[in-house]
Amino acid sequence: MPKIEERDRALAYGIRLHRRLVGHKYLLLTLPLVLLLVLYPYLEETGGGMLALKIISSATLVTAVYAVSERRGPLYFAIFLAVPAIGIGWSDYFIQAPALALAEGLSSILLYSFTTLAIFGSILRGRLTDDMIFGAVAIYLLMGITWANAYAVAATVSPDAFLVGHGGGAGGATVFSDFLYFSFITLATVGYGDITPLLAPVRSLAYLEAVAGSLFMAVFIARLIGALASNHGGRDGE
Repeated sequence: MPKIEERDRALAYGIRLHRRLVGHKYLLLTLPLVLLLVLYPYLEETGGGMLALKIISSATLVTAVYAVSERRGPLYFAIFLAVPAIGIGWSDYFIQAPALALAEGLSSILLYSFTTLAIFGSILRGRLTDDMIFGAVAIYLLMGITWANAYAVAATVSPDAFLVGHGGGAGGATVFSDFLYFSFITLATVGYGDITPLLAPVRSLAYLEAVAGSLFMAVFIARLIGALASNHGGRDGE
């Protein structure tokens, strides 16, 4: 009997914890995304730093799966995408082969793209909450990281895809944080011009990212204003 009671208490605690986390699932996704962006330029050139980044990257993939866990279909598909992404990512950490780096980039693109679309649909359909705001932030960060992976894949396939004035790696070598930098200044339509795409397919990726970033801001702000107006109108009618 005591063992059964302990099991029941543990089960009840697990259910309560799950309910709390579900209400903050987009916040849980946003946190490792922010950590990746902040820490990547400082840690990617060191062995211990890369281990930390790989752990944070794996946490990002896991929270991306959890962010779409409301329905079984998206959850199972996200797991299907996340398992190889995590496995390939850790294999690349230990083996460091160009083919594995390419496979890791492609698998991450698939999972991040699916998660972005799923969260965006949830925001459009659901009631605007505090966690939905974090969901919008997560979408924006996911867009930048997804395109950064696409640029890294393009540079792996075609080393002359970009003209980089001075990379962030040792001796001015191009590293992944350079693609993060280029992706987010493109997403924000800043465009400093120190990294230039040379190939037509990469240029199309860049302008599609700029358009996607602008459209997302317009759609989300319209959604936010509509929700605020609806809430205000509801209070006036009370």
